[in-house]
Amino acid sequence: MAAPVRGGNAMEKERSAALASMDVVKIVRAYIAAAVDEQAGYKALLLDRETMRIVSTLFGRSELADHGVVHIERLDGGAAPGDAAAAREHVELKGVVLVRPTRENVTLLKRELRQPRFQSYHLFFTHLVPQMYLQDMAEADAAKELVQGVQEYYADFMALDTHHFVVPVAGAELLINPRAIATTGTATEYEVIDRLVQGLSGLFLALRRRPVIRYQQNSESARRLAESLYSLTYKQQVGVFDFGSHRTSPVVLLLDRRDDPITPLLTQWTYQAMIHELLGIRDGTVLLDTAKVPEEYREVVLEAASDEFFARHRYSNYGEVGLAVKEAVEKFSATSAQHRQVTSLEDMRRFVMEHSDFSRAQGVVTKHVNVMSALSERVLARRLMDVSSIEQDLANPAATLSAASSYDTLADLLRAQQGTRPLADKDAARLVMLYALRFEAEAQRVRSLLDMLEGCGLRQRNPGLMAAAEGILRYAGAEKRAGDLYSGGNILLKARNLVKGLQGVDNVYTQHSPLLAETLGALRDGSLGTQPYPYMGTTDEQMAWAAAFKARPPSEAIVFIAGGSTYEEAKAVAEWNAKQGSSGGGGGGGAGQAGGLGAPPAPMRVLLGGSGILNTDAMLAALGAGASSGADLR
Repeated sequence: MAAPVRGGNAMEKERSAALASMDVVKIVRAYIAAAVDEQAGYKALLLDRETMRIVSTLFGRSELADHGVVHIERLDGGAAPGDAAAAREHVELKGVVLVRPTRENVTLLKRELRQPRFQSYHLFFTHLVPQMYLQDMAEADAAKELVQGVQEYYADFMALDTHHFVVPVAGAELLINPRAIATTGTATEYEVIDRLVQGLSGLFLALRRRPVIRYQQNSESARRLAESLYSLTYKQQVGVFDFGSHRTSPVVLLLDRRDDPITPLLTQWTYQAMIHELLGIRDGTVLLDTAKVPEEYREVVLEAASDEFFARHRYSNYGEVGLAVKEAVEKFSATSAQHRQVTSLEDMRRFVMEHSDFSRAQGVVTKHVNVMSALSERVLARRLMDVSSIEQDLANPAATLSAASSYDTLADLLRAQQGTRPLADKDAARLVMLYALRFEAEAQRVRSLLDMLEGCGLRQRNPGLMAAAEGILRYAGAEKRAGDLYSGGNILLKARNLVKGLQGVDNVYTQHSPLLAETLGALRDGSLGTQPYPYMGTTDEQMAWAAAFKARPPSEAIVFIAGGSTYEEAKAVAEWNAKQGSSGGGGGGGAGQAGGLGAPPAPMRVLLGGSGILNTDAMLAALGAGASSGADLR
């Protein structure tokens, strides 16, 4: 069996265009397409648990069929003894294997190669393959020699959007749960950090960039992740990660979710974020669990590449999407009426020519009408407009609130929990958590609200949710955060409060903006402090990088949030990148502040990543993990 080839010629043209803009969707799609197109003819695609998610997020079965893939299965399922359907031979097919280079996968591959079920095998690994794994597989293949090639295609992360990726990791709640943080050093936590290192270093390989590493100093998770990344990319595998000069070096900024615990606790009102908040998006798929939608339409796929409506409106607010859906229905109705008027041969010819577009339009309109129906049902059932108005005031640093009046508002709501229209448990808990974060110094009032939650029977009904409410300050109180979410702890946040106060708010439900937007501005203009966000490296390297970026701020940045990112933050990054592009330059790396007093900062393109995609349910489940095995947050 030959040594692995790093990359391949088939994808170079498509990848080169994507590399310049750091478009992770195009980069990963090019890798997957190149893998299945390596050989002509009909193929079977063998995946592991994680690459199944990576592929299914970007490719549907019909599109894979266009590449000759007629059979897809999990590698562990294919090797399972006694599973006749999975273990069936397909000698007429060539086996294309795309898996992560783990001990478990190598063991499964060895078993597969000793008892082959396919005509040949083409092995693609999503990261660097250790030499001992290659030797093990070569020995397993020695008898029949069916392995035609081994290559490394760096797709060790999930590309959710052009600017947004996730490193899927089991046990990511350890990065949030205060009980887990209090007992660091467990084997499981080391495994979580190791998986994040693999995913991020795989991203560096895919982008052909070795970023300078900065991290949140007061975060143990961010520090350990930075140390491990630095060791791998600047010491152990320095040759592999040295891609030569690339304009100014990009920066990877490693943050901790605790620095902004507010964003994943808020009700969302922009389309994509709202869908994930109220319905849940899993690998691009949404299940509409409502009787209003016929069962055959309850599973829908949200993919910007194939759904023009979703691509156009995913960042629009709830009201705007409602109007857009109404317009789409009216347009489709008019088109439908035209199709019913088939009275001549010319009408028939036109109908046949337009039928596929008509059917596709019908499917898109039906999908988004059903999604909006499901969202509307949740909004009304949970009184989310009332809840969200209070949330936004508590989250907005520019809002003029008193601890006493806000306490009275929440206390009245909690006393009414025994009435006919109580809030959902998780909504009541979220309001108390937001109050605790905003008025942390009001310990007596915070404790009183928590006692009211318990008095409503929350601990008996859902101990995990009660634990989440009680644990929010242990996890993300003021002394645990690097920034200051509310008051004038630094000039940056004072400016944010002033601007918000001057601008006013067009929509009371979307006045909140993630802390990430201010962090990006500080990174671009050189004001992000090196004490709270130091460089990882030797003393000489840290001094050299700090001086270099002061003279010439980074033109590219990768921001990774340990604990998970949100779709609201992805929207903020999309808007940031759009403004950077319109301000002149696509990442050429300007002089920044070095251009002189008053010179505009140079453009900086941003990629956002995280250890998962958070919504309220995920955040509360992580905070309450361990309190009860049966916690239900729906």
